[in-house]
Amino acid sequence: MPLPPFDDLLAQHAGLIHKIAWAYCRDAALRADVVQEITVQVWRACPRYDGRCQPLTWLYRIALNVAITCHRREERHRQRLQPLLADPVGAEVTVEHDDALRQLRAAIDGLSPLDRALVLLHLEGRDHATAAEVLGLSVSNVGTRLHRIKDRLRAVITAPD
Repeated sequence: MPLPPFDDLLAQHAGLIHKIAWAYCRDAALRADVVQEITVQVWRACPRYDGRCQPLTWLYRIALNVAITCHRREERHRQRLQPLLADPVGAEVTVEHDDALRQLRAAIDGLSPLDRALVLLHLEGRDHATAAEVLGLSVSNVGTRLHRIKDRLRAVITAPD
């Protein structure tokens, strides 16, 4: 299948790119950087698209790889910094009003990058075969991982405080 023009590709899948960035980065400024980096990497990869997979699968792979790489880089950076005792600039703090949603987000944030990518694909409604192709796993491995992830998330959310 041929790759659509770059602008069309980005317009068709802008929501997906933002969801992937959000899944790996909660800070708005860093998330914008991740979206920009995904866009740059898609642009650079366009000449190498060979049509062996669907454009959406190809885009997923690039976006997930970029988001995971940025997430890992940010984690290493954050570990090197000493936490501040107070917010010196009075940055805006957002509060989760729905406790169940907050618990679910925290539980998903605690997953490995690969498992988080699998959850994202599942929440996007992608079938096991598509998730397997995007992540380079077998279809049975996707099913097994999803089952285990669901059990872990269920245990975290239903556990008494």
